[in-house]
Amino acid sequence: MFEFLKNTNKQGIKASFSIYKIPALKITPLIVCESLNAPVLLESAFLKTGKGRFSILILKEAFRIIKENDEVFLLENSQKHALKNLCKIGDFSLPSKPKFLDFLDAFRRLSPNPFASNSVVESSNQIISSDEIESLPLPLGGVGYLGYEFFGEIEEVEFQKDALYEASENAFIFGRDFVVFDHFFESLYIVSVAYEGESQRQNTAQRVQELAHTLEHLNLQDTLKQTYISKITSKDKESYYTQMVKTLQNEIYKGNLLQCVPSQSLEITSDLPPLQAYENLRTHNPSPYMYYFDFGNYQIIGSSPEVLIKVKTTAPKEATLTIRPIAGTQGRGKNALEDSKLEEELKANAKENAEHLMLLDLGRNDVGKVARPRSVKVTQEKVIEKYARVMHLVSEVQGVMDLESHRKIDALYSAFPAGTVSGAPKIQAIKTIESLESHKRAIYAGAIGYFSQNGDMDFAIAIRTAVYQKGVYYLQAGGGIVYDSNPKEEYIETQNKMRSLLEAILGEKV
Repeated sequence: MFEFLKNTNKQGIKASFSIYKIPALKITPLIVCESLNAPVLLESAFLKTGKGRFSILILKEAFRIIKENDEVFLLENSQKHALKNLCKIGDFSLPSKPKFLDFLDAFRRLSPNPFASNSVVESSNQIISSDEIESLPLPLGGVGYLGYEFFGEIEEVEFQKDALYEASENAFIFGRDFVVFDHFFESLYIVSVAYEGESQRQNTAQRVQELAHTLEHLNLQDTLKQTYISKITSKDKESYYTQMVKTLQNEIYKGNLLQCVPSQSLEITSDLPPLQAYENLRTHNPSPYMYYFDFGNYQIIGSSPEVLIKVKTTAPKEATLTIRPIAGTQGRGKNALEDSKLEEELKANAKENAEHLMLLDLGRNDVGKVARPRSVKVTQEKVIEKYARVMHLVSEVQGVMDLESHRKIDALYSAFPAGTVSGAPKIQAIKTIESLESHKRAIYAGAIGYFSQNGDMDFAIAIRTAVYQKGVYYLQAGGGIVYDSNPKEEYIETQNKMRSLLEAILGEKV
């Protein structure tokens, strides 16, 4: 509990941070996640090697910030505290009408900065350099998701429909204990923290020592692989999706839209544990953003290929923004020759190229809203990225943000949701999607990622993502529609985008 939630004059404890390093040996992220019931696992894979440098786990949650029924709460030890009447969080004054990201940004400031004088770095009898600590991707500012309907906080758009499952509109976990695997150096870092203003002191130095002992004595046997039953029990009909395509083509013809991204959903009844589904997915479809979340009454697994927004401080008063729009999709070939032929077809496809350039322009506009004038640059244009079942056209846009003029969270406001899951013009496309689709998107097409202690961020678009609740996996996929789209081909494209998830859950090729 935080002292400021008790309405007392007490200051609470200082933020503290402890870190301990051990050899990874045969310990793996999945074994740690399974053995210690970790609520969060984040991983990444380079496209050429299928491997990434870091895996990040939260072993124990300190608290979470959630939004439900348009109200923001702090959830701690099963206790729910409404935050709407707070004027300050620690030393940070909230705006008169705070939004979800304002609360998140305020709690982020309570996390320990191991390099600042207002945090306590407790000794764990090891010397780990500040450069080594700084190189670690630690999500001390919260890790979680913003649902697609978060856009209602950015623009005056109402979302009236129900979701297919019950989940918080937005949810971010703030960790107590973390583990970061550095696969390049086969090392494992254990971190424990306390947040400024907490009522109870946390002996973080003792916690990392105890966790090191636990990790060194784990059962290293993977017990996940068993036989499970999964079957598709509900999906949108082809006619439902193709009719949406035709309706959108008419809207484009009338000049109301340039491009729009409708989606369809699918449900799989299964007793396959979500962590096993995640293991299957990461094995067969390695991606830049892979994640497993356990929020108690629902779980999220995903392997997203697409950055929504990255913000990284590059100087005391500036940060670099990066987005990488994906638009243009083709299925993979059965062999290298066919794959090469399909790649050339994608590069030459006039419709796919026109769609990509339209969304690249929208991406430039999103970055330009918060970047310095003349700092926005296209650093990659229409490169091919290949995944297990599909290949994509991908570009990259970067800009420089002046931190005296903007907060880092302004970059998230400007980019959300991605044009590649909504359309152009963005607001009109989102309103049109809301009128056509049968239910809320919820987690699908929102943002999944984390904030660092200093407010830097790394967020993916929540695509190639499934939500598991009460024995059902919920999948969703969409595709960009322009005037000359072929409804049947667009339907097939959405099916291809779900194939990796389907195979991970069903356990067979589809």
